[in-house]
Amino acid sequence: MNLLPDLVSGILRGVVKVVLLALTAVFVVGVLCVGLALVVVLVLRFLLTGRKPAVFTAFTRFNQAAQQFRPGFRSANAGATHPGSADIVDVEAHEVRAVLNGSSKTVD
Repeated sequence: MNLLPDLVSGILRGVVKVVLLALTAVFVVGVLCVGLALVVVLVLRFLLTGRKPAVFTAFTRFNQAAQQFRPGFRSANAGATHPGSADIVDVEAHEVRAVLNGSSKTVD
């Protein structure tokens, strides 16, 4: 008895799903096209002006600043430029005390 209303509601649900899927696909493709167009325009602008993008320079500066905290880092003015760099040995710092007038005082 409910065969006809069930058939119509099933068809309508299928149509609504297909329409929503198509609209979603159109939206995603549109967003991708806008993003691609923006990238192309920015690349052309940077090529014509000769200036690097601000995002690129910001990340470059960040990487350069963070480089000193990475293992194995040697700065430009480290022992490599020192003429006797092979003779340099790292030692642990310790407190030096001087004995003056019979009392022990720390030398700064």
